[in-house]
Amino acid sequence: MTSVVADRIASSGWSSQLSGTGLAIRRILRADRWFWVTWVLILWSFIPATASAYRSTISDDAAGREVAAALAANPTMRAMLGPPFDLLTVGGFTMFRVGGFTAMMAAIMGVLGVIRATRAEEEFGRTELLRAGSIGRHAMLAGALAVAGSASLLLGILVAISMVVVGTPVGGALVMGGGLALTPIAFAGVGACAAQVTASARTAREIGLAVVGAAYLLRALADAASADSPVRTLRWLSPLEWAPLARPYAGNRWWVLPLLVALAAALVGGAFAMEARRDYGAGMRAARPGPAHAPAGLSSAGGLARRLARGSVWAWTAGLAVFALAMGSMSGVFDAIADEPSLVERFRRMGAGAQDLTDAFYVAMLGILAGVIAIFALQLAERLRREEAAHRDEVMLATATSRIRYAAGHLALALIMPTLLLALVGALLALPAALRDGDWGVLTRTIGAALVLSPAVWLGVGIFAAAFGWVPKLHLLPWLVVGWTLIVSWIGAVLGFPQRILDATPLAVLPQVPAESMSWPPVLIEGALALVLVVAGLAGYARRDIG
Repeated sequence: MTSVVADRIASSGWSSQLSGTGLAIRRILRADRWFWVTWVLILWSFIPATASAYRSTISDDAAGREVAAALAANPTMRAMLGPPFDLLTVGGFTMFRVGGFTAMMAAIMGVLGVIRATRAEEEFGRTELLRAGSIGRHAMLAGALAVAGSASLLLGILVAISMVVVGTPVGGALVMGGGLALTPIAFAGVGACAAQVTASARTAREIGLAVVGAAYLLRALADAASADSPVRTLRWLSPLEWAPLARPYAGNRWWVLPLLVALAAALVGGAFAMEARRDYGAGMRAARPGPAHAPAGLSSAGGLARRLARGSVWAWTAGLAVFALAMGSMSGVFDAIADEPSLVERFRRMGAGAQDLTDAFYVAMLGILAGVIAIFALQLAERLRREEAAHRDEVMLATATSRIRYAAGHLALALIMPTLLLALVGALLALPAALRDGDWGVLTRTIGAALVLSPAVWLGVGIFAAAFGWVPKLHLLPWLVVGWTLIVSWIGAVLGFPQRILDATPLAVLPQVPAESMSWPPVLIEGALALVLVVAGLAGYARRDIG
């Protein structure tokens, strides 16, 4: 494919196609600088924080070696965190604990950043203004990839420097930094291709995030398999696994890193080839014409919101259902670690102190899934802001539809669908144990435990509604709250964060059933707070200027 692209570039005048790339880079940096700065600094912060906590987890004695061996042998930990290679060194431990997680989040950064600067700008019509000047066809795509690549390299450099500063070998630090820099560069190529396939930025994001999710799920299943299982070999098919498989501090396999370079080159070449063929404003996949007459379900603002979100709902439901079922199948492995007090204590800490390790597992996984589902809820609510930015809301509001009815249709969907999804993942998480042990009561208990976490998801929607209704410039605030909640849920207890930090999330104030007994006041108070914020947001939206 790259040779075809090269021939086409040579015949069409590559320099003219890229003219104005510098202008595009400046435009992207001006618009998205805080997006990149926030992502890079947060992802980098995981690395030195984990390295500094090494001795608090793995002591320099026989007990520490036993804990390291138990962590490496536990399939649930491998599925969540990645492959362990040498947990008796600071570098190897850090790569195991947060390397895979950082690679996954950096991949999301690469996908979203490129789509944000290409397809979203084209969809909103801002690219057309730039193209009215002397700017080449591929300038915006090249600029977006240049910015994404620079941010990714900065992340890798910061990681490498911080690991050298904490005293790890330079070679391992460079391999670790290189892997964590090249992973988002490769997935920036995924975002670039997704931006060419469809005319919708929303659909492009769904495609890109689906690729990241599939790569993560494949990695988790392969890492959880036993060493002699043929499933283990599938991890080479997941680009998210290549940075850990470079084995920083455990052999430093430099030859793995060029795989990420080759993948990035192929994807970027494919993206440029598709952009050269498609029409401006369109995607490679042609949009299908709609029916001549709208169905009855589209006669209301709520019906329109449901129709617009249909693809997202199905994609998120399928992805989270598979993930919950796969993780639930690992709930029967805890008898093997019952004789490791340090590891048992860490699992109980992850599970809000539950004495039964299986219950602790359910509590921990439900916390992670609730954080992910909160992102889904915000994505549904965010359509209000995107519709306003694209001025499509004016079409609806020019009819008899009031502002409150229009906004309430989207917000109601953002509250109801994630709640149903929480119940579904709770059931699927417990289903393998129910089938294995014949205890079907575990299904109802886990569904109830999942639904108890609903107010935390609603609170994210409430914060969005209040910001959207009164101060639209604060649209990043709910994302910061949800992102922080997800980070603490995913790695906070594993890394031994102080309890005051673990308690500083909307999830922490809710009862962690079944580790804790049910308590209705926190659930009702947080739910009521979310409702008040939604109502306040609707009131503000009804009063403020639009656009």
